[in-house]
Amino acid sequence: MSNARVQLENLQEEKIADQKNIINLQNELISQKNEELGLVSKTVEAELKTYSSALQQSCSTALSPKNIVAAVQKVAREDDRSREVLVFGVAEEKGECATVKVAKILEQLEEKPKFQQCRRIGQLRENAVRPIKFSVRSTDIVYQILSKAKRLRQIEGYKTVYLSPNRTPEERVARQKLVAELKEKRTGDPNSRYFIRKGEIVQVALEESFHSTE
Repeated sequence: MSNARVQLENLQEEKIADQKNIINLQNELISQKNEELGLVSKTVEAELKTYSSALQQSCSTALSPKNIVAAVQKVAREDDRSREVLVFGVAEEKGECATVKVAKILEQLEEKPKFQQCRRIGQLRENAVRPIKFSVRSTDIVYQILSKAKRLRQIEGYKTVYLSPNRTPEERVARQKLVAELKEKRTGDPNSRYFIRKGEIVQVALEESFHSTE
C-alpha cells in the first residue's frame, strides 16, 4: 500500500507540474500576442498620423488664400470673356472712334445692345488691321449678335466684316482645325452643304437645303 500511495503522489505531483508548465506556456503566448498587438497598434497609429498630416497639408494647400484668389480670378476672366465679341475686318483709321464703328455694325444687324470697353486689341503694325473687342451684359446677347452676323456678307460695305466670340488660345486652335476640316469637306463633296454648328461640322444635302429655304 505504501508503494501505491507513493506512486499516486508522484503522479499527482507530475500532473501538477505539467499544469504549471501549460499555464506558463499560455502566459508566454499571451505576452507574445500582446507585444505583437502593441506593434500593430503603433504601426497603425503612425500610418494614421502620416495620412492625417498629408491630408491636412493637401487641404491647406488647396484652400490657401493664394489658390482661392487664383480660382476666383480665373472664373471672373472666363465670365468676362463669355460676354465679349471680337470684330474683324474693320478698317483702322487714325483718330477713329471704335464705339461708333461697332454701333453701325450692330445697327446693320438690327441690334442695339448696351456695350462697353470697346477698343482695338493687339499691337499696332503696318499693313495690319487690329480687331475690335467690346463687351455686352450677358452671353445671351452675344449669342443673339453672332447668330445674325452672317447677314453682313450680304450688306455692301460690310462683306469683309467678321464677328466672333472671344475664344481662349486653346479654343482658337480647335476652331482653326475645325475650319480647315470644313474647307476640306466642302472641296471634296460639292454636292452637299457643310457648316459649323455648336462646335461640330454638320452636313446637309443641297436638295434638302433648297427645300428647307422654300
